[in-house]
Amino acid sequence: MRLLQKLYRLMVYCFMVPMGLFLMLLAIFTFALKFGPMCLFRKKKQYLERPSCMDDPQLGTHGYVSTSFGNIHYVASGPRDKPLMLLVHGFPENWHSWRHQILEFQKEYRVVAMDTRGAGESQKSPSVSNFTVDKLSLDIKDVLTSLGYSSCVLVGHDWGGVIAFDFAGAYPDLVDKLIIINSAEFSHMENLVYNTFKQMWMSWYFFAYSWPWFPEFMISIDNFRLFSRGMYGKDNKYVTKEDIEALKYGLSLPGTLTSQVNYYRANMRLFGAAGKRNAILCPTAIIWGMEDKFLGFALTTGNDKYIQDLTIIKIEGAAHFPHQQKPPEVNQAMRGFLQGDGSEEVVNIIS
Repeated sequence: MRLLQKLYRLMVYCFMVPMGLFLMLLAIFTFALKFGPMCLFRKKKQYLERPSCMDDPQLGTHGYVSTSFGNIHYVASGPRDKPLMLLVHGFPENWHSWRHQILEFQKEYRVVAMDTRGAGESQKSPSVSNFTVDKLSLDIKDVLTSLGYSSCVLVGHDWGGVIAFDFAGAYPDLVDKLIIINSAEFSHMENLVYNTFKQMWMSWYFFAYSWPWFPEFMISIDNFRLFSRGMYGKDNKYVTKEDIEALKYGLSLPGTLTSQVNYYRANMRLFGAAGKRNAILCPTAIIWGMEDKFLGFALTTGNDKYIQDLTIIKIEGAAHFPHQQKPPEVNQAMRGFLQGDGSEEVVNIIS
């Protein structure tokens, strides 16, 4: 990285990190003003057991894989003799975010939805160094091989997409097809966060979450009010109150919130690895909710330089969580891509 680039990144970082703290404090003040000061002091709900929707037998059976880091929790569904489809969730979710895709693909695939390192019922750690992308990718490898498979269809959303991109580049022989939902390869994302004003502001929390304590406090206010049903769109029939309870259950487990915020702390570095990117050799689809307020569609550009066979699918009317906001459309897009021979480079638009 050239000296001028380093100086520029230093200026951006030194501006955006304090700005991130200011915006978090503003959010905390807004919560207190809107819901009363006592909302800042209400304790998180204590869950004695999983919400019943997480034990729905139609979604599969719970299991654990032992890795060098610790136990990784997953839910598996579908015939064991079918190809593996591995689903990797993003922040702030857990395996249950994939419920619509599990039900859609469990007849044709052995569908495994995992809790990533530090999330849900997987092993936690307060150490920031345990959450670099390369270490998160190792968990994918451990899950895949421990389940007895030599390759998989890999699907990732948000941070799960970042991990999936890294894994597909690092272990090309282990990925048959790659599906990314509203996410990007991290060095590409980092580059746009630093160098485009729009993405910089959309991703202000990337910088804000580098602070200790404040992100966890803001997120957990009033039993995670920040992550209410409104996060998935108003009047979204595909997300129920019980689904939100499943989200909050995962976040309420001891150590989860700090572990998940550590994804940002470990990877949003001042002088990152921008430009260091592996080629993706397998057929790849990027599915994008076009109303995303956190990650811009510009993140899909430039990928054809690194991905040999790329399909970009736009989901109109969906935001950052299209697989939960418009699951029929996302499932249709996934199925169309998986059933194709992967030889064409097309841009599909689903309205």
